[in-house]
Amino acid sequence: MLQLRNPHSILAVLQTRPAAVKTIRVSSDLPTGPWRDVTKRAKERGVAVEIQRSGLGRRNRERATERTGAGSAVVEPPCSVPFDQILDTAAASAPGIWLALDQIQDPQNLGAMFRLSGFFAVRGIVLTKTRSAPVNETVCDVAAGGVEYTPYSVVANLTQAFRAAQAANIWILGTCENAAADIRTTPRDRHWMLVFGNEAGGLRRLTREKCDEIRRMPATGPITSLNVAAAAAACLAILESRGLQNQP
Repeated sequence: MLQLRNPHSILAVLQTRPAAVKTIRVSSDLPTGPWRDVTKRAKERGVAVEIQRSGLGRRNRERATERTGAGSAVVEPPCSVPFDQILDTAAASAPGIWLALDQIQDPQNLGAMFRLSGFFAVRGIVLTKTRSAPVNETVCDVAAGGVEYTPYSVVANLTQAFRAAQAANIWILGTCENAAADIRTTPRDRHWMLVFGNEAGGLRRLTREKCDEIRRMPATGPITSLNVAAAAAACLAILESRGLQNQP
């Protein structure tokens, strides 16, 4: 079980798989903001909400809320899907984007990737089975609901997954700061699986070799590098601006 503290993450679970929500606790019988939305949606879905008062004075209760949040929920963890399932929308649809994450180990980065995927309507995420962060509480809370709306698959062999994607007419686009080609010149007439490497080492050699193209995003200012989540945000924005609207 996972204990989620981000109300947006909890709302997403209530929307997509309400039976997975086991308990919801809020710190007030008159919650505000997104927690009010959580309690409303829970009632609509038939999920009980427990009021858990702290017994603190108002000032101390406000300070505690700042530290620990105004509520939480215990939910069943999300599940990965078979890899071929996330390729289903590639057939007979407009060009779209998938993500492949080559051993992303920081759960904050992984959560940010899922949040970006929900924002840009990424069609699916591929994760490596080894040396990757698990989809845990931190990932789900950072994703703010993105885990619930973006299907993901955990694969033992990324290069085999690439071959299956290529067979489904998806081109593999690796990202590397030393690449010769600029991502801003990426063709807009095809599906792309955008590949990001490990926070420390980037793409592994074999992963790079199996990509159809390798591209970089050159800096235009004095800061010459981005962390992987920021780089993903910039790349997705560029690809979308080039017409990859990512709608099936």
